[in-house]
Amino acid sequence: MAFDERNVVDRAVQGGTAVAGRLVGDWKVRRTMIDFLAGATYRFSGEAVVTADAFTEHGTMRSGSREMSASRRYRLEPGEGAMRILHADGRDFIALGPEAAQTVRHLCGADLYVGRLFFRGPDEWAEAWRVKGPRKNYASLGRFWRANSTNP
Repeated sequence: MAFDERNVVDRAVQGGTAVAGRLVGDWKVRRTMIDFLAGATYRFSGEAVVTADAFTEHGTMRSGSREMSASRRYRLEPGEGAMRILHADGRDFIALGPEAAQTVRHLCGADLYVGRLFFRGPDEWAEAWRVKGPRKNYASLGRFWRANSTNP
């Protein structure tokens, strides 16, 4: 079979589209974050909505008896073999490939974010983050499952 550059590019773009496609939908979220600088543990519970071009998460963050609203938003751009995830203002964050388990890195100033993402099929995924630098020092573990699932 002869090399066909169009097929290679098409497969790569489909990889990015496949990543976006498997995430589209409504999700329930639980996350625990340990802030080593503040000596505090935070627990987040909420919902996430993923469309073809955006990730929006909102819910409640708790630490001890304190409770506050929390949210985050990212732009999604399916591309060549991966889906780029950008901050809401367009700054690069990470890229996700089609692999079921992957490691991502992001340098935010002098703070390094190292994430591990695990996709356990179409209805569940998890993310583990370790963030270290002069301004941040925390670890977090989040779990996402389809909103229409009974899987807590």
